Amino acid sequence: MEDIDYLYRYTSIDNLALTLKNHTIRLNPLDKMDDLQEQKTRDVENIGKFVFISSWTSEEKEDIPMWKMYTNPKSGVRIKLPKNPFVRQKTYASDFALLGLSVDNPSGQPVDTFLNIAELIKNNVYSVQAFSGDILKKVVYTDDKKLLEPNIRKIENGKINLNIGALGIYKNTYWEFQKEWRYIMTFINMPFNASSMQEMEMQASLSVNRLSAGIEPPPFRHFDLPISDEFFRNMEITPSPQMTSGARIALDALVEKYNPTATIKESSLLGLI
Repeated sequence: MEDIDYLYRYTSIDNLALTLKNHTIRLNPLDKMDDLQEQKTRDVENIGKFVFISSWTSEEKEDIPMWKMYTNPKSGVRIKLPKNPFVRQKTYASDFALLGLSVDNPSGQPVDTFLNIAELIKNNVYSVQAFSGDILKKVVYTDDKKLLEPNIRKIENGKINLNIGALGIYKNTYWEFQKEWRYIMTFINMPFNASSMQEMEMQASLSVNRLSAGIEPPPFRHFDLPISDEFFRNMEITPSPQMTSGARIALDALVEKYNPTATIKESSLLGLI
């Protein structure tokens, strides 16, 4: 993977307010993104709502199209944070034991990732990335229709398998100007609270069938990842070069109240557009 230190996000002052107040970065489902092709597959409908992302760019130089497409030029902002700025959380074997689950972990070392995995399991939600901790991906731009709209369903030994992880990585070359990186996680419902392993497998199979048919509801509408205090305090915020005086007053008040150590850096395009 390309070596980067910082990522940038063009967004509204409303979204910035939520980020500052809650100390979180919000991941939204693919079916809410502006690129409608992203959620498409050749064989399963409505699957994009299980793939949650937050879009950023690695381009340090300000970009006029990005300001116009992803912010209100009169009140938009650009956030700068180090890559993977999230709180690290440890989940121990004892945490799983409290839920009636056993974990094969001879080393006794906790799972160290961005999530409280035990809490996810308690809420009957599963995510592959919860265990790997690898959620930052560089978007690959391509014209290959098989990658842009993949087949994700396979039937093996009479069971349906869905490769949901094939989504969210590829975008059409029309979007290449974005130089996009994204935090991406897949969340699906999983009946961890079933009365037995046999019951859990049966319920999980039914859930996969509903996913395949496009009728399974997602576990939630969005997912928030906490930002570590260190990275939060050192956040850099750039106001839109066309920001109004009223929006600037609101921005200064937000930063003063929720993150007074953050840096407000004036736009390099100020007075030029």
